[in-house]
Amino acid sequence: MSTVLNTDSSESSSNWKRARRPEQIDARRGAILSATRRLIDHGGISSAGLTSIAQEAGSSKANLYRYFESREAILLELFEIEVAVWSKEFAGLLQGLPVGAAVSEVAQALSDSLNDRKIYNSLFGVLASEIEPRLSEELLIRSRAALREAFVGLLVQLRRVLPHLSKSQLNEFLTMHAMFQAGVWPHASPGANLSRLMEREEFSGMKMDFGERVRWHALILLLGLESVSQPRIRPMSD
Repeated sequence: MSTVLNTDSSESSSNWKRARRPEQIDARRGAILSATRRLIDHGGISSAGLTSIAQEAGSSKANLYRYFESREAILLELFEIEVAVWSKEFAGLLQGLPVGAAVSEVAQALSDSLNDRKIYNSLFGVLASEIEPRLSEELLIRSRAALREAFVGLLVQLRRVLPHLSKSQLNEFLTMHAMFQAGVWPHASPGANLSRLMEREEFSGMKMDFGERVRWHALILLLGLESVSQPRIRPMSD
């Protein structure tokens, strides 16, 4: 996907008069989020700096602060949207499985729900390391609440599909998967320079198929949880 930045920010920003009505504010925030999404889709998280976001949105950097307190606040709001959409899709795939489905089917559903979600995976990959450390306490609470809401909703469907696994075991599955997802995504979706390097014969074996890695990890994790006693961990929710 090719993205052309609007570099004439001085002219376009004149159209960004201060929004006063709620619908105007929502429209400005939506434009900023859409611009951020396009930048991440084109060049990854590192391409979504405040200056680039402002140019892509046809605004100025100063205008962004009228609607978001920081770059991380923009990324967080986009993450909240993306995690809700992903969890809804995964839940829908789980709803299509019968009670007592094979763990391989659940693993495949998880992989299918994530395989084409570049924006969500990119944001989740830097959530704990780059976004959350720079958030205010209020926004940090929102970040954790978004994850909690997504996971609690998925636990309901997982317990229906895999009734032989306890709530604590399924909570452990989601937690361990989340850590794996965040860690493997940057390696499976490297930048342009590393991608070119991976095309060399001597490095071709280091290329990763993200969807396949997710499927295998989920399958191994679920099989392992089936074979061990219930982990003594605190569930996310009753």
